[in-house]
Amino acid sequence: MKINFKIILFSFLFLTGIIYFWQTSRNKPITQEVSTYKNTLHLTKEQREAISIEIELVSLKKIHTNIELIGETEAVPDDIMDVPARISGRVTSVYFVEGDTIQKGQKLAIIDSPELAKLRSSYLVAKSKYNAAEQNLTRISSLVKMNLAAKQEQIDAEANLRVIESEKNSAEENLRANGINIDNSSTGQYIVYSPRSGLALSRNAIPGSIVAGNQILTTIANLSNLWFQAKIYENDLKYLSEGIAADVILNAYPDLNFYGKLEHIGEKVDPESRTVHARVVFKNQNKKAKIGLFGRAILNVNERTGIQIPEIAIQSYQDSKYVFIESKPETYQWLEVSTGSTNDKMVEVISGLKEGDKVVTKGAFELKAILFKDTFGGGE
Repeated sequence: MKINFKIILFSFLFLTGIIYFWQTSRNKPITQEVSTYKNTLHLTKEQREAISIEIELVSLKKIHTNIELIGETEAVPDDIMDVPARISGRVTSVYFVEGDTIQKGQKLAIIDSPELAKLRSSYLVAKSKYNAAEQNLTRISSLVKMNLAAKQEQIDAEANLRVIESEKNSAEENLRANGINIDNSSTGQYIVYSPRSGLALSRNAIPGSIVAGNQILTTIANLSNLWFQAKIYENDLKYLSEGIAADVILNAYPDLNFYGKLEHIGEKVDPESRTVHARVVFKNQNKKAKIGLFGRAILNVNERTGIQIPEIAIQSYQDSKYVFIESKPETYQWLEVSTGSTNDKMVEVISGLKEGDKVVTKGAFELKAILFKDTFGGGE
């Protein structure tokens, strides 16, 4: 009897395969709790509750792009003024402290100044000479009319009056340049009055101290409005125009918005930073903002109608963006989407979703983990 070895070898391999399949299948469950088919994920009701999935219904809404400008606050130049001593001398009295609210014309300090006494004395002498020369001209003019004096005497008196008048005008101008009233006082006492209303930002005057004429005694400012000096990156220029609203958020008050507007956009690009200067004017609510604080100005631009979903709903995979939508209870589809701008943790979806879709927000990451674990055989 002739033995066919090929038939025996084939039978052996067949039986070995059956035994291997039976052994490996003993450890597999008959049914799986989670099943996937391509980009669709099916969960049991218990699994859905365990993951704590939350759904948001997609709807069209008004959205905008936020442009953020970094900068610093400063006083409006027309609303701040330094008050100098104007003349050297000794401070005898001070009538304010730093932080006081000052009214225009309010007395701030008194300075005893020998220099001022000299200026006033020079003025009074020049004024007296002028009055005498003027009276002399009047007298000579009368005599000339009565032929009791020569015409040349009148001409000489007129010339002398013009010279003395020039001296008087010069003495007046010296007083006026130092902010001193033109009067008949001959003392060296100088009273410093406030040139405007506002807040005293400093006090550099101490009774008994000697001050120079250019020393700043205080700075008075109206801080009801402030400037926010910022920089615009050239890529954002296309969105911005003067007059649009802005919210200024200062580092010192992260939860407080100061409302203002973009008043000015510069004309020149800084070659180093590639930015353009911007000026935002804002209301100083409750005088909270201070000069020199850093912060940012947020401008809402490019308003449009579109779809926005929470940032946590977006999942990344191989340089693309995806979301899960609930197609029916316990069934979720893995969809690729194109995204736009992100504002306040809300992401604009340009394509991939439509109004009425049910997007998974909370629990999207867990669904992704289950999908890829099952797809690639991680559960075996």
